[in-house]
Amino acid sequence: MFLWSDKSADVLIFLTPEIFAMRLFLLASILAVASFVCAHGADERPATTEELIARNRGIEARNLAARKCASAIAEFEAQRMAKRDRLMKRQTPTSTAPAPHYTSIQNSTCVLHPETIEGPYYIRNEYIRTDLRERQTGVSLVLDVGVINSRTCQPFRNAFVELWASNATGLYGGYPTGQPTHIKTDTFLRGGYFTNDAGIVEITTIYPGYYQGRTAHIHAMVHSNWKSGANGTLLSGQGNVNHIGQFFFDETWNDRVYATSPYNLNRQPRTLNTQDWILWGAGSGAYINLQYLSGSSLTGGLLGYITVVVDGNANYRIQNANSL
Repeated sequence: MFLWSDKSADVLIFLTPEIFAMRLFLLASILAVASFVCAHGADERPATTEELIARNRGIEARNLAARKCASAIAEFEAQRMAKRDRLMKRQTPTSTAPAPHYTSIQNSTCVLHPETIEGPYYIRNEYIRTDLRERQTGVSLVLDVGVINSRTCQPFRNAFVELWASNATGLYGGYPTGQPTHIKTDTFLRGGYFTNDAGIVEITTIYPGYYQGRTAHIHAMVHSNWKSGANGTLLSGQGNVNHIGQFFFDETWNDRVYATSPYNLNRQPRTLNTQDWILWGAGSGAYINLQYLSGSSLTGGLLGYITVVVDGNANYRIQNANSL
């Protein structure tokens, strides 16, 4: 029997050898991740041990919230699978952007990971639009994003889904050298749109490139009670921020895309999924479910589905002050 001191509860807890070993393993894992972050220059600020512990608690809390909605999510999944089977028999979807390809939330991939910081490359007050590409080249990616409110277990209508990501060679719009020197002029691969009554929004971007310390990912932020400016931009300081997270891609898709131009012109060291500390805490639900948009090659683009489970009452604070 071992004695464990829980300072947060100000109590002493007697543990069996098995449970004590599990606690030591968890602590060692957290310290190992913290060591990895300090040794690698990821774009996000290195996490402290306390923050990593909080992230672990966040995962548990989010899983509990999702469990409450299990029947509703299961119903969504059944509808998605049945609809996908019917659509596959008809070859490909026929509707075009900006209307969603599907009328109900499609995939069984749910983002359940705890909120992350927005990172240093976020810019406030970006444009309200469904096509973020501007003149950026790369594999076109049409994202069908579904949003579910964990408070009601229902689709979250009129939630603003904001996305931002790096271009094919790992550079963010507004940050050509890693510094915010062009945030008023370089607005590519940034912006977002609001969900329809079914909790779905379709946004077109490109498959993101990698850069040192980070694997392929897309940043996402979900706003409610949002407001827009007269110039057609989201007022980031208004309303609530219900979710800050990141979407990821299976390494097999990364390999396929990064073998093509202009991705193969990227001279930055590639970071794999297994080396990305933020992905470690995101879990399998943060992967975008991909398929070819047209035909069976990348030239026709990709269609991706992901569902974000958010707390409709949450309100997270945006750290970055840079603004369009």
